[in-house]
Amino acid sequence: MTKTSLKSRLKSSSRCFGVFNSIPSTVAIEQLALAGYDFIIFDLEHTLHDMRDVESVLLAASSASLDVLVRIPSGRLDLIAPLLDAGATGIVAPMVETQSEAQALVERCYYHPYGKRGLNSTRLNEYATRDLSQSLNEANESVVVVAMIETTLGVENAALIAATPGVDALLEGAADLSQSLGVPWQTQHEDVRHAVTQIAEACEAQQCAFLAIPRTTQMMAFWQAKQVSNFVLGDDRSILRNAHKAHIAEFKKELNK
Repeated sequence: MTKTSLKSRLKSSSRCFGVFNSIPSTVAIEQLALAGYDFIIFDLEHTLHDMRDVESVLLAASSASLDVLVRIPSGRLDLIAPLLDAGATGIVAPMVETQSEAQALVERCYYHPYGKRGLNSTRLNEYATRDLSQSLNEANESVVVVAMIETTLGVENAALIAATPGVDALLEGAADLSQSLGVPWQTQHEDVRHAVTQIAEACEAQQCAFLAIPRTTQMMAFWQAKQVSNFVLGDDRSILRNAHKAHIAEFKKELNK
C-alpha cells in the first residue's frame, strides 16, 4: 500500500499526531514510530545536536516509515538545503513574523518554479541514479513547510503568512508567545489563548493547516470544536520523564500499603 504523504494529510484535515524529538537516538526514534506518531519534529533550536545526530535520526526514521520535520534555529535558512537533501520530510522555521520571511522560507524549501533550492546529487534522488527532473517534481509535491508563530507581530501577520504559496501549516508557539505578550510561561493565560486562537482562525480563513500544541488532554475538546485535527503532543524528554515517574510511583505505592 502506498503511504499518503504527510503534506497531503495535513491538507486533507485527516488527523495527524506529532511530537517534538530532542533525543537523537535510533532506539528512541524506533519507539516513537512504534508508539504510533505520524511525524516527529527534530529540534535543532533548543539543543546542541550536530549534523551527525540529524543523519542518524533521519535514517532511523526512514527505516521506520516515520516522517521527520526539522525545527531549525531562528534565521538559519542555510541549513534547509542539507537537511532536505539528507531526507527530512520538511522544515519548521521558528519566529516567522512577516510574509516576506515566509516567502524566503518557501524559496529555500522548493525547487523551480516555486523556489530556489539548490540542485545536487543527494539521497533524495538516490545520488543521481533516478530521473532528476522527476525527483525534483516529487520533492516539490511532498516537502512540508511549517512557519512557527511565536510573537505578537507574527499573530498580526498570521493570515498573510498562511496565505503564502508553499506554506503548508502554521505551528503555534504559546511559550514564546506568552513572553511576547508580557506573561512569560503563562501559556494558559487568556491573552495567550486568544492569540493562539487567532492563528488557528487565520489558517482556517486561508485554507492552511494549523498545528496545535494541546498542553492538557482537556484542550483536545476545545480544538476539536474548532475543527482542528493536527496536533503536536509535547516533547519526548518530558514524556519519558513523566512515564518513568509514574512507573516508579506505581511500585513505591505498593510498598506503602
